[in-house]
Amino acid sequence: MEYRTLSNKANDINKKAKNTAGLTKDITYLDKIIGKEGVTKEMVQQGIVSFASENSPEVSISDLKPIHDFPEDDYHIITNQLDVTGNSNQLLNLAYNFEKKFNLSRIVSMNFYTTKKNNKYEVLHLKMIFQNYENNK
Repeated sequence: MEYRTLSNKANDINKKAKNTAGLTKDITYLDKIIGKEGVTKEMVQQGIVSFASENSPEVSISDLKPIHDFPEDDYHIITNQLDVTGNSNQLLNLAYNFEKKFNLSRIVSMNFYTTKKNNKYEVLHLKMIFQNYENNK
């Protein structure tokens, strides 16, 4: 009788261990899709700026909007907006690197546009909007 009880407990523990591995895999997958959990919104914004300046030093940061925090019942949607200038290859390369290598937040929108500088020449901009989610704990 005791053997059966211990055996059932051991099986239960093994099932939970397998479940934990599955949950860890799911969390890793979700982190990849919606941005890492457990990182403050200020760290995310600083990470965006650092990533841009380290990976594309030839690109200039034109504008960085304040962090927008939209609270929901169970989580917060954190939005950051970065506007950079450069040539088309530089901007495409930066966007590609953000998409492939940056894991603190995800790009949800990109917009290329031009502005005239001193009415003489056009400057190419890339506005990127990033979002990540924080649980309300």
